[in-house]
Amino acid sequence: YSAVEEEHRAVESSGARVLATMCAPSEGSVVCESIVDLGELDPEELESRLESIKGIESADVREGPVRGFASLPGRTLEAAGTGSILMTSRAFLGMLLGMREFLGEDIGKAALYYVGYYSGRDAARDHDELLGPGAAPSVNFAVLQAHGYTSSIEALRSPDGSRYRIEARDLVECDVLRGRRKGRTSHWFRGMLAGILEASEGGEWEVEEVECVNDGSDKCAFEARRRPPGSNPPGP
Repeated sequence: YSAVEEEHRAVESSGARVLATMCAPSEGSVVCESIVDLGELDPEELESRLESIKGIESADVREGPVRGFASLPGRTLEAAGTGSILMTSRAFLGMLLGMREFLGEDIGKAALYYVGYYSGRDAARDHDELLGPGAAPSVNFAVLQAHGYTSSIEALRSPDGSRYRIEARDLVECDVLRGRRKGRTSHWFRGMLAGILEASEGGEWEVEEVECVNDGSDKCAFEARRRPPGSNPPGP
């Protein structure tokens, strides 16, 4: 572990800055990963300097995002001024399956839809207050991606504003259900989209999942339709 101190000193003396470090023992060695602001430093130069430090067996400097890495020791996550939490896929899967097991398949799906609906609606209202009317739903869709619900989300809006087609890749809800449920498996996220659109666009919205990775597609896609005034209220 003393080599970690040497690593930090080497980084900082090179003009870069260590933002966070996470270490774990592995097969007789200690594997450490750091998030570093390189500034003007050449990554290859930093890699060479680190490998010259006694006690460091090898070093690999990678630019850009590293999939699956997060380290915020001693800090509380926040987003838009509110506290955030990290939930493991195991815990999330427990919520998705537990709701179905306790309430039954159909009622469990409906409950998940409304959990998503109210959280999406309230979040969109908060973002409108923070950023001003008209910022959503595009801002809210970007937030969903930033929070890791999906690796990418694209939305196409009809010219009259009455319809949306929303495509999401690596949608966490459907990914964790892979191999456990078949068909169109997004209900929580579908409800979230309905709540966001209601708060952002006004009116009532019906959201249907039309493509799903658990139904053979390479993505999850949703069709959202604004309901005419006076029609029956939308259901899950």
